[in-house]
Amino acid sequence: MSTLRIAPYIMPAASLGRENPLPDLKFEADAHANIVIDGTTVSAEEARYMGWGRVGTILPYTLQDGYNRRRRKRAFPAAVLENEFLRAVFILNLGGRLWSLTDKRTGRELLHRNPVFQPANLALRNAWFSGGVEWNCGIIGHTPFTAEDMCAETLTLSDGTPVLRMFEYERVRRLFYRVEAFLPDGANELYVRVRIDNARPQDTAVYWWSNMAVDERPEVRVLVPAQKAFRYGYGGKLSKVPVPYMTVEADKLSGDAVRLAEANGGTLDWDISHTTGLPQAMDFFFDVPADVRPFITALDGEGYGMCQTSTGELRGRKLFVWGMGKGGRHWQEFLSEPGSAYLELQSGLARTQLEHLPMPAGGSVSWLESYGPIHADAQEAQSADWGRAVRAAADALDRQRPAEALERRHAQVRRELDGVAGTVVHRGMGYALAEQALLGDAFDTAGLSLAAMRVGKGERPWISLARRGVFPCPSPEEEPASYQIGPEWEAALRAAVDSGRSDHWYAHYQLGVMAAARQDSEAARREYTLSLAQAENAWALRGIGVCELKAGEIGKAGDALCRAATLKPIRPLLAEAMEALLTGERYPDMLALYQNMPGRLREDSRLKMYAAAALLRSGQLDEAEAILRSHIELTDVREGNTLPTDLWFELAARRQFGRADDDALAWARTSVVPPKHLDFRMR
Repeated sequence: MSTLRIAPYIMPAASLGRENPLPDLKFEADAHANIVIDGTTVSAEEARYMGWGRVGTILPYTLQDGYNRRRRKRAFPAAVLENEFLRAVFILNLGGRLWSLTDKRTGRELLHRNPVFQPANLALRNAWFSGGVEWNCGIIGHTPFTAEDMCAETLTLSDGTPVLRMFEYERVRRLFYRVEAFLPDGANELYVRVRIDNARPQDTAVYWWSNMAVDERPEVRVLVPAQKAFRYGYGGKLSKVPVPYMTVEADKLSGDAVRLAEANGGTLDWDISHTTGLPQAMDFFFDVPADVRPFITALDGEGYGMCQTSTGELRGRKLFVWGMGKGGRHWQEFLSEPGSAYLELQSGLARTQLEHLPMPAGGSVSWLESYGPIHADAQEAQSADWGRAVRAAADALDRQRPAEALERRHAQVRRELDGVAGTVVHRGMGYALAEQALLGDAFDTAGLSLAAMRVGKGERPWISLARRGVFPCPSPEEEPASYQIGPEWEAALRAAVDSGRSDHWYAHYQLGVMAAARQDSEAARREYTLSLAQAENAWALRGIGVCELKAGEIGKAGDALCRAATLKPIRPLLAEAMEALLTGERYPDMLALYQNMPGRLREDSRLKMYAAAALLRSGQLDEAEAILRSHIELTDVREGNTLPTDLWFELAARRQFGRADDDALAWARTSVVPPKHLDFRMR
């Protein structure tokens, strides 16, 4: 019998901490945002939407970078779907993540179920964690709801099957998206219906990827019905390569791989379907033909494993690996525990994650995915003949989980659930309520009830502005709780200021943020100055500092950011001040600022790393080395950030040669092994 229940899921978990009160105005790109495309292997048609629709800020969302690495047992609100064959667990306050999918007949976990919750800096909002299946809607760089509550309801299909509906309003693209999961009696697959709706009468862009983590082991083989893939290896071009064997020249390799290549005539063939043979982090976006059933699976040596398939709307399939290099292995442990290696299978609307697709005004797209086990002929699935191996998986999928069932279920869900409200079981963010109050009939909820949305500290001032034309003014000491961007919100706030009902420091500060978000630095600076004229506040000072950075005035930026951090000595402001001073090579000022920080902040890993840089470049090598060797945990080190290892190589170069020029650093990078706790290199 199919059941759905709400129950706590308990696991060791780090605290997510407080959100960063500073708006994201630095326009730092996701690791995939500025990839160079190899025009010799990727056609103009294939590259048509690669790079289109990019945004430079995660606003109006705030950053989530207040987490730690101290894990304690914690109960997460979860929804559990179960029938006689499968059990699925969804974590409702972690973006609705499908955390576990268990095959009850074998007792085996089909996903990589992370034994802990540990955020790290891998998403546009910073906090991201590994494991399970993540639902990514909005923009490149993981969903803004990765570590957020989802609105959740329960519904029932006409045959009595319970349905879990999770949904939210994505504020960057102004899209509603819903994830509806159900597990009918007798089904050997979990069905997940996704629908995305444009809430506005204007064209926008759409992006979707379902990211599935599965255990990585030497015998596990990834199979996809494709002969080619778009490959990106963190540092090179996006190029199209044959699969599963990718030929690499010796001059692009290092270490043992060079010797193997030379023994093989100057090249080395990597079998990308066996991921433990890949040396570095890589993305492979498979070019799945339009006339074949799309799927992706990871099968073990017995031919058994999780397989994801979908209706035809979801064409893209991807493999991501951390690689077997020291940095990649460290990332695996950093996100979990030793022995918890995983790889990612992904499925998306577009061919690659470089692409956003056009979404017309009032547009809607819907599809159905399924997740479950398949058992293929083991010898065939491991065949050196790629075509035979793929056919073995496809045949097993067709026998055990026919495509017709997927199409039939998709039609049933659209017919029976669209426009129907469910019973609320968990509440999510309520910014759609503010948008509805502001826009009225121009805001389409796509038939969703907003009863599952809560109104909290972040939403209240914007609802007040939309309904009453009054924007409340907090104390300048209070950290800003939320932001809005876009012409409608800016016009409403400007009207509230001009009317005299909300002419205060906070309104001018928010107008400055809105102007900065649309990259009008002159208007932003003007509003920040008006804000400071009404009340001294760290927030507008920081805004001016960011304007100076964008103008290339590094000295003035450092001064403004230091003033802001002195006025309000919190970690985000101190980190930005230290970074600006480092850029300006103001090492004595960095050390003075560090010494005057509250004691607990001097122990913060990022701030200590900046202090180590200042010591190193001030000639205090022993003191710098003591910090770098102290096994500090770099809580929010960024994907692709090489500052920790760069500092170690610089230390070695200065000790060996008394300088850190290009030749000395080149020697260090080839002769010195950095400590494991500093090594997060992707390649």
